Amino acid sequence: MKNLLFVLAVFSAACNPSSDKAVATEPVGLEELRASLDSLFNAEVGSDEPGAALLVASNGEMLIGKGYGLRDTETGQPITASTNLRMASVSKQFTALCILSLIDQGKLSLNDEAFSYLPYPIFKGISIEHLLNHTSGLPDYYQHFDADWDRSNIVENKDVLDWLATNPDPVFAPSEQWEYSNTAYLMLALIVEKVSGTEFSQYAKEQVFTKAGMQQTNYFNLAQPIEIPERAFCYQKDSLGQFNQVDGFFMNGVMGDGAVYTSVNDYFNYDQALRNGTILSSETHQLIFKPSSTHEVNGEARDYAMGWGVTDSTASHSGGWFGTNTYVKRYLNKPVTFAIFMNRTTLWENDLVGKTDSLINEYLKLPQTANKR
Repeated sequence: MKNLLFVLAVFSAACNPSSDKAVATEPVGLEELRASLDSLFNAEVGSDEPGAALLVASNGEMLIGKGYGLRDTETGQPITASTNLRMASVSKQFTALCILSLIDQGKLSLNDEAFSYLPYPIFKGISIEHLLNHTSGLPDYYQHFDADWDRSNIVENKDVLDWLATNPDPVFAPSEQWEYSNTAYLMLALIVEKVSGTEFSQYAKEQVFTKAGMQQTNYFNLAQPIEIPERAFCYQKDSLGQFNQVDGFFMNGVMGDGAVYTSVNDYFNYDQALRNGTILSSETHQLIFKPSSTHEVNGEARDYAMGWGVTDSTASHSGGWFGTNTYVKRYLNKPVTFAIFMNRTTLWENDLVGKTDSLINEYLKLPQTANKR
């Protein structure tokens, strides 16, 4: 492959001799990058299958924003840069931003005890920060509802709170250990409602999505469904290798740990808002990527911030749920971001994330850093 250098655009005179406008050419190597990524994603996604959306952004520009495969296999509608896909756990960063916006308003503190807002014994000793950084010790709601729930009813956040009110055994005492907690992020959503007096998805819309330029982004609750523009339906393969729609899963009524639908176009706007610091005050903005807990994976230390796994140079997060896989990575030392959103669950089968990252690094000449799920 050619040596791919990221250079300033070269300008040439317009073809019309009567015009004094300049025409910008693309940076050297960009077409090669696009072709390489097209080859990679087309090998993973068939044109008649559920697929993926890809974002590559650098220096405030969307270098690549496109889709592969279908958002709806029944109608044959394709995934595009404006298609809204389910984010799964990538949604946690938006729940964290809702909490941070309340801190900005002086209505909440990271040190506040969750019991002050959710007055049940299980929340004693658990701070807002414990909920955010996965050190609360709250038990996993999925295991409980998967085993002991009438699946003809949609599980919502209030149902999870009702279960926690029965005082189930915690996994550990607050701050004693680290364990990834979807339950904690559902409780954060309820705390947002309690403190703001506004329904959670509406609060997120007003205080985060709108400020970030995410005009078509929403939380989705299957028990109280709304229309999602250009929605990508979620699919999983059955034992025969056929893709089946799975959007009716009975736990698709919870919000906070997942449930955001967004597009490549909206996520690009959000990424720029983060880089420009326009969502929160400058002081609170500094908390977004500041490590607040550490844990080990295979003997290696990992840091977690506000809905992000962080290193000295990157912030990333993955997501997985029924019929969806997502991954986002931001370089903190360079103005570069990429994101992959899928309406299927094959993201990790053929190292699509690692191969995408390598191609982008080759193009942008960034130092290689290990991908962390």
